[in-house]
Amino acid sequence: MKSFASLLVLSVLLDVCGCGHNQTGTPGKVHIKLVHFYLDQKDTWQHDVVDPFMKAHPGIEVDVEAIPYGLYTAKIEAAAASGSSIGDVVLIDDWFNPDIFKRNYTIPLDSFYHRDLHDSDFFTQFFTVWRKGNVPSGPLMAMPASGGVTALFYNKDLFDKAHIPYPDTTWTYATMLDAAHRMTNKASSPQDKTWGMIVDDGIFPGVDTYIYSNGGKILSDDATKSEMTSPATVAAVQAWVDLVQKEHVAPPPDPSVNLGQQFMLGHAAMMMHIDYAKTELAHATFHWDVAAPPKGSGGLMDRENGQAFGIAKTCEQPDSAWELVKWIVTLPTTKGVSNLYFSGMPLYKPLAYSSEYLDGEPKCSRRALVDLITSSHVFSLVSLGWQEWRDHGFIPNMDDMLSGLTSVHDGCAAIDAKMTEVLARNRPTP
Repeated sequence: MKSFASLLVLSVLLDVCGCGHNQTGTPGKVHIKLVHFYLDQKDTWQHDVVDPFMKAHPGIEVDVEAIPYGLYTAKIEAAAASGSSIGDVVLIDDWFNPDIFKRNYTIPLDSFYHRDLHDSDFFTQFFTVWRKGNVPSGPLMAMPASGGVTALFYNKDLFDKAHIPYPDTTWTYATMLDAAHRMTNKASSPQDKTWGMIVDDGIFPGVDTYIYSNGGKILSDDATKSEMTSPATVAAVQAWVDLVQKEHVAPPPDPSVNLGQQFMLGHAAMMMHIDYAKTELAHATFHWDVAAPPKGSGGLMDRENGQAFGIAKTCEQPDSAWELVKWIVTLPTTKGVSNLYFSGMPLYKPLAYSSEYLDGEPKCSRRALVDLITSSHVFSLVSLGWQEWRDHGFIPNMDDMLSGLTSVHDGCAAIDAKMTEVLARNRPTP
């Protein structure tokens, strides 16, 4: 296994350091390479995005490379560290963008954006995370394309069986808990057991949304310090853990099965999950829908996620690359928009409100998700060292708290210690 991992790292470095991009192609045309990790949507991107772009821009030829997600992140991070190229236009996920932007791997896009596009046409609440330093005044280092929110998914069949009205915008977390109690039965066998909800341990953003909605914080507003030991945060985490340990309306997280797969079994009435989980549920054997998360003492808060396209600083044709980026985020044809970004919401309002997106498959209350952007306060937890403090601090300790192996007080303190160490080590030098 160790030798295989070494070979994988070596192959990534060789691929990155020897890459550049293929300049062969039709003579007289500008050649742009687009690299993304939408492997399952490769044909959709070619037929509905790239081919129409080249038809509308006959002087530009686009080569596309789709790379599996795990390998993609290794490649782009290695390229950013070495200053090499994997392509001209690159897809960036929000969680790894601080490391990419810290190394100035992409060029600022503000001049292009202000020349050709308008704030009023976008959900600009999602833009800050794509600015260097994660501050509103920082340069825009990638053009935001999609923005996900945390949604409340619910099993309509279980709600109907219990004669409980479906979730709506009047729901509070007390309403959710009451409904969860009413739909949790006392059966001991897995086949007959029904849970009011399932909860996550931080692999997904349900717990984040719950904490912030109920007055707590995980990260300081400037993303430099932990807030895990503040009284409001500890109280919110305790309430989340109580759903499992005290209220008994949810099972402890099962690390062998992700949240969407658990919900697909049809034994849970609700889950709070990233909105693109709707693609997982396309083949569910029961009726389901989505709603906004409930309101808490902190109001309606929602943790965002998203993806953007950057232009690598190694790109020799930034003007042509921008034309491709602009096409991707505005998609003039609108065709295929309901399937792009794993059916995530486009941040370009004409696309988000288009019938092609709102009525796309799988069918659900997509308008409720779009409306959620304007009715809630969306927040991000992206920071330098995100993956380290999340994977090695937050998630394992949250697992222990939900499983009853450690107290909330001790679990929050352990998360705080890890976050403090990682954030201090990754703090940018003045």
